[in-house]
Amino acid sequence: MRFFIERPVATLMIYLALLALGFYSLFHVPLELAPQEDFPQLDVVATWSGASPEVMQTQVTSLLEEAALSVKGIRKISSTSELGACRLTIEFDPKINLNFATLSLREAIGRVLPELPYGVRPTIEPYIPEDFRVRPFLTYTISGNYPLQTLRELVKDKLENNLGTINGVSRVEVSGGSDLHILITLDQKKLENLKLHPYLVLQVLNQALRIYPSARVKKGQEEYLLRVENVPRNLEDLNELIISHQGPVPVKLKDVAWVKLEYTEIYHLNRINGQPTLMLRVSKEKGKNTLKVARQVKERLERVRSTLPPDLIFRVVDDESQEILANLRHLYLLIATITLLIFTMIFIIIRRLSPSLLILSSVLFSAVISFNFIYLFKISLNLLTLGAMALGFGIFVDNSIVVFENIMRLREEGRPPREAAILGARQVITPVLASTLTTIGVFFSFPFFQGRLKIYYLPLGLVMAIALTTSFLVSFSLIPSLSPRLLFVSKRKEGARPFAFFEKILRFSLKHPVEILLIVGLLTFASYKIFRKEVPVGEFFRWYSRDRLIVSVTMPPGTKIEATDELVRKFEEKALLYPCEKQINAQVFRERGNLQITFPPEIELSAHPYILKDELIRLATNFAGVSIGVMGFDPQGYYSSMSTGRFLDSYIKFYGYNLKKLQDIAADLEIRLRRNPRVGEIKSLTSQFYWGSVSSTEYLLKIRPESLARYNLDPNYLFYQLQSLVRGSFGLPLRTVFEGRERAIQIKFPEAETMDLARLQETLLLTPAGQQLRVKDLIEVNEIEIPGSIYRENQQFQMVVMWEFKGPYKAAENFRKAIYETLSLPPGFSATLDYGFMLTRAEKAQLKFGLLAAVVIIFIILAALYESFIQPFIILLAGPLALNGVFLAFVIAGYPFDSSAYIGLILLAGIVVNNAIILVDHLNFTWRTSGLSLTESIIKATRERIRPVFMTTSTTVFGLLPLLLIQLDSGRRQIWSSLALATLGGLTASALFIFLVIPIFYYHFSRRPR
Repeated sequence: MRFFIERPVATLMIYLALLALGFYSLFHVPLELAPQEDFPQLDVVATWSGASPEVMQTQVTSLLEEAALSVKGIRKISSTSELGACRLTIEFDPKINLNFATLSLREAIGRVLPELPYGVRPTIEPYIPEDFRVRPFLTYTISGNYPLQTLRELVKDKLENNLGTINGVSRVEVSGGSDLHILITLDQKKLENLKLHPYLVLQVLNQALRIYPSARVKKGQEEYLLRVENVPRNLEDLNELIISHQGPVPVKLKDVAWVKLEYTEIYHLNRINGQPTLMLRVSKEKGKNTLKVARQVKERLERVRSTLPPDLIFRVVDDESQEILANLRHLYLLIATITLLIFTMIFIIIRRLSPSLLILSSVLFSAVISFNFIYLFKISLNLLTLGAMALGFGIFVDNSIVVFENIMRLREEGRPPREAAILGARQVITPVLASTLTTIGVFFSFPFFQGRLKIYYLPLGLVMAIALTTSFLVSFSLIPSLSPRLLFVSKRKEGARPFAFFEKILRFSLKHPVEILLIVGLLTFASYKIFRKEVPVGEFFRWYSRDRLIVSVTMPPGTKIEATDELVRKFEEKALLYPCEKQINAQVFRERGNLQITFPPEIELSAHPYILKDELIRLATNFAGVSIGVMGFDPQGYYSSMSTGRFLDSYIKFYGYNLKKLQDIAADLEIRLRRNPRVGEIKSLTSQFYWGSVSSTEYLLKIRPESLARYNLDPNYLFYQLQSLVRGSFGLPLRTVFEGRERAIQIKFPEAETMDLARLQETLLLTPAGQQLRVKDLIEVNEIEIPGSIYRENQQFQMVVMWEFKGPYKAAENFRKAIYETLSLPPGFSATLDYGFMLTRAEKAQLKFGLLAAVVIIFIILAALYESFIQPFIILLAGPLALNGVFLAFVIAGYPFDSSAYIGLILLAGIVVNNAIILVDHLNFTWRTSGLSLTESIIKATRERIRPVFMTTSTTVFGLLPLLLIQLDSGRRQIWSSLALATLGGLTASALFIFLVIPIFYYHFSRRPR
C-alpha cells in the first residue's frame, strides 16, 4: 500500500491504462441475448413415416437406447416415441469432451444401423434447453404484388446465396410457397393392363438419371475425361423414356403416366395481417457477435434488395439484435440510476464532492477492468452477465467506502494525510479481505451446479467474483493513494456525541439480552408464517420472454394443411377484427399452426392485449378434437388437448420397466382419487407432456403367412405395393437438371387421395409371376388402440396421473403431497412430484448444497482469519437476522420465491456477514487498545461502526432498488429481480438487527484477553 500512496500519479496512470484495456475488451467480446454455453446433452432424432408409437419404441427407440448406453460418460437417457418419430435426449457427465462424445455416439449408432428398419437414418442434434430455444436471430416476411410461387422464384436463390456467405451466418432459409417440380402421375389401370409394377418406373428413372464416369481418352497430346449419360433434358425426353417392351413394341413413360411441370404441394403457409408472405430466417453461428453479424446481414440485404423489384415489402418479425439493444438501453438506464443513487448517498454522508467522486470511481474501475478477465477467459457475455454486473454496483463500492471512511475517521482525529491513508487502510485490511473472500466464497459452489442451474447462474457468479476481486484491489491501491490529496477535513470536536439515543438502546439490550432475542425470534417466526402462506415457492425462473400473444393449434395426425389453415384463420380473423394496432404473424403447417400477435409499446401497456386474449380463449373453447393453446402477457393461459382436454394442475409421475404394470398402478390411484369429493376430472398419460395423446386408433394390416406361401410372395414386395397405394407417392426423392435448373421428380398415384380401407381391400396387386390378387385375399385387418406417445427415462416407462383439485393452490399441493407419501409401489417402480416449470428435487438439492457450502466456506475463511471458532459463529448470526427482511420483502412485493431467489439467498449469505465482520473486527480492536471496560468498549466500537455500516448498506440497497423499480417494458420481472429482492430485504433487516444482537453475543461469548 505504501508504494501506491507514495506514487499517486503512477497509480492513477496504471488504472487508466487498465480502464482503456477494459473498454477495448468490452467492445470485442461477443454479445449474446441468452447464454451460449455448451450443454452436455445431445438429441438423437429418427423418423419412420406411419409407424405407431409402440412400433417406434420397439423397433427404433430401444435399439438406439442400447447403442447409446455403450458410450462412456452418459448420465441419463430420455426418449419419446410418437407417431412416425422418436427423440432421445442423452445427458453426459459435465467433465466429458462433448466433441469426442458426439463421435463415439455416431459410431455406436452406426453399429446398429443394419438392425434398424429400412429408410430409418437417425441424426444427432445439439441439445438446447427449452428456455434458450430462441428464434432465429433475424426473421423477415416478404410480400409483394406477385403470386406466392413467383415471389419465391424471384427472391429465394438471391437471398440464400448472398446472405449465406456472410461470416457468422450459419443458415439462411426462405420458406413459404413451393418450387416447380416434375410430377409423374401413374395410371393404375394401364399399369394393370400391361402387367407392369409401379416400381419398374422408378427403377428405369433411376437408371436414366445416372451419369457414368467411364475413362480417360487421349486426343493428340491432350487427355480428356469420358462419361456416359442419357439424362432427359426436357418433358419430351421424359415422355419418350422407354419403360418396358410388350413383345417388339416399346412401352414409353407417356403410355402409362402423365408427365407435367407443376408446383409441389405447399407444406408451409405464412401470413402477416392476413396477407400471404414468404418467410426469411437467418441463423447465426455460436460465439459470433450478434450486433455485428446483424448489421452485416442488414447491409447485405439492402444491396440484394436493390436488385429485386422495388415494390417488394420486407417486414421484420424477429430481430435479436434489436432485443439486445432494447435490453442494453434498459441496463444503461439501470446503471445510470444506480450510479446516481450511490453518489447521492455517499455525498449526503461525506458532504464533499471530490471524495464522493473518488469512491464512486471505484465502481467504474472495478466493473470495466473486469472485462479484461472476461475477454481473457472467454466468459460468455450476455444479458445475464451484464445484469450481474449491474447487480453488483452497490456491492463493488463497499470496500472503498470502508477504507475511505476509516481514513476519514483518522483524519478527523487529527492524523496527517499520508499517515491516515497508510494506517487507515492497514487497520481495515483484515475485515475488508474477510468480507471480500466471504462474498466470493459463496460462488465456489456454482461450478458444481448441473443442467439449467449451471447455464443460468455460473456466468453470473464468475463475473461477480472477478469484479469483487478487482474492487478489493482498487480499494487498497487507488483509494489510499488519492485520498490524501482529495480529503480535507477538520479535526472532530471533542464532546460531540452523535447517536446518543442508540447508545441507550444498546445499553438496554446488553442488560436484557433474553428479551431482545425473544422479540427478534418472534418477528422471524411470524414473518416466516406469513411468507409460507402468501408466497409460492419453488418455481424456476424462465429467462427468455417477450410480450406477445401466442395461439398454437395442433391437429390430428394426417390432417391436410387446408384443414389446419381453416382453423388458424378463425383465430386470425378474430384478432384482425379487434380494434387496436397490432401485427399478426400466422404460420401454418400440415398438422399444426400458430399465431404470434405483437403490439406497439403504447398498446402493450394498455388493457387491449388482455381483452383480446380473453376473446381468443372464448373462441378456443368452441373446438374439440384438437389441441389449442392461448398464452402470453400473464401466467394464465388456456390449454386443451385433442384427447386429454384441458390442462389439470395436479399430477404425479410414475416410472417403471413394465408399461402394463404402470397402467395398473395408475388405475389404482384413479380409484383412490375419486373417493375425494374435491377431485374432479382425472387423466392418465404415457407421454412426457400433458398435450400428448392418451390413445389413438390404428388399423393393423396383418399379412397372412399362408397367402405368402401359396403365391410365392416376398413380404417386402407386398409392403412396397401397399405403401405406394396408401401414400400416393413412393421411392426416394429424385433430382435432375431440367431445362437449365435443378428440379425434383415425384412419382405418385392419384387414387391415393380418395383411398379408404374398403377400396384398399378391393384393390388388385400384381405378383412377380404376373398374377393379379385382391388385397383382402392377402391380409386381415384388425383395429387396435395405441398410446399417443411413449416417454422413457433411463429405459423406464413414464406414466402421469393428472387430476383437477377444486380448491386453493396450497390445499391442492398439500393433497398431492399427502397422496404421494401414502403410495406403496412394487420394487423397480418409483414416483416423483417434480413439475417441469418447478425446481426438480435434484435442483433443490443443488441449491441447498450451494447454500450449505456457502455457510461452511464463510466459516472456514473467518476461522482462519480470526484464529477463533466462536467469533465466526457470532458473525454468521447476521444470516438468520436477515431472514426477516427476505420473508417480508417477498410478501410485500408479491414475487414468487423462484430459483433466482434461492441464488439471492446464497449471495446474501456472503454479503450480509460483511457488516458483521466490520463490527466484530472493530469490537476486537477497541477492546484491545481502548483500555475501557468490555461494556464501554462494545458501545464505543458499535457507535463508531454505524456510519460505515450505514454507508455500505445504503449504497448496496439503493444500488439494488432500481433493479426492482425499473422493469423492462413496464412490469415484467427480470432474472435479477428476485435475486435483488432477496438481497435487498435481507441486507436491510440485518443492518437493523446486528447492532442489537451481535453485541449481546460478543459480550457473553467472546471475552478475549486484551
